[in-house]
Amino acid sequence: MLKYWIDRLRPPRPFCWETLILLSIFSGLLSVFSWLLVPPALNAYHFTHTGFLIFFVLGTAWWQWERPITVLGIKIGPWIVGLLLSILLLDDLPENWRHQGMIVTWPLLTASVRSVPKFFRGQLLPSWPPISMLKELTVMFLFHVLISLWLQFGFLLNQWMINYPSLLTEDLTRSSFAIYRGIEAPEIPQGNILINEMEAFLREQIEGQQLPRVDQVISGLLENRIEMDKTVKKRLPNIEENQWWELRGTVIQRQAGYGITLFAIWTGLPLTGEEYYLEKSCEISRTFRQPEPASSRPPAEALDRAQMECGPTSDRKSGPIPLLGQGFD
Repeated sequence: MLKYWIDRLRPPRPFCWETLILLSIFSGLLSVFSWLLVPPALNAYHFTHTGFLIFFVLGTAWWQWERPITVLGIKIGPWIVGLLLSILLLDDLPENWRHQGMIVTWPLLTASVRSVPKFFRGQLLPSWPPISMLKELTVMFLFHVLISLWLQFGFLLNQWMINYPSLLTEDLTRSSFAIYRGIEAPEIPQGNILINEMEAFLREQIEGQQLPRVDQVISGLLENRIEMDKTVKKRLPNIEENQWWELRGTVIQRQAGYGITLFAIWTGLPLTGEEYYLEKSCEISRTFRQPEPASSRPPAEALDRAQMECGPTSDRKSGPIPLLGQGFD
């Protein structure tokens, strides 16, 4: 049995692609062994791991040069070698950039693998190929560049969807490149989340408080001692889209309390062709608690509390902001 495997694994000649593959397997085993040591021999691991990748790439390239694999009449060997080259060259990148970098550079390295042999054509020194072949190489390389650009654009769109979730609520049916595939739109648009958080912040400050405390909060908003925009955004996850929403409001003093209108205004580039904002109206009024019959009646000011009621958030509105009353931000 041992002799059978030795004969099967023995290269037909000393210098061939099988030798390089065996060297890559040997280097890979050494890298695993150095990693399993206690403590791990990191320098030996990196050295043998790099050797494994180099021998494997060279052996695979040589193998595909002699015995190319074809699928539907297309040689996929350059794509295999290009993928291995991207892993070899970008293996040390940070984790968050590694896979994206490998995928984007894969077509470019594949084009390079397909182009380099054309400059040697069985010779030891490189030379310029004929003009007809140069035109073919140019078209082929530009085609792979286009694939790489589309892959990068796909990653860019995905990052936009993460940083600007409101894009998922837009109508992109007429777009020729943006396709919803495995991406779900948020249940609540980001503008609605912000304006709801404005309401929650005000409710925490006002609901159930005595009227002097309510007056302090309102005056703090009007005098910019309470910065609504910064305070609300700090309470939410930090995404890039938040900086393009402007949070403002207006206050009208009434006989029975205050009328507050909250605005979430989109200041970024609108996909609909016009700027828009969201609006929510709230009313702050007095409420009185009835004392229990058995207890002595407390002072009137202890029973005089603030109650806050808000309506639903409006749909998108365009045009000038209706600034009725004193404004705050």
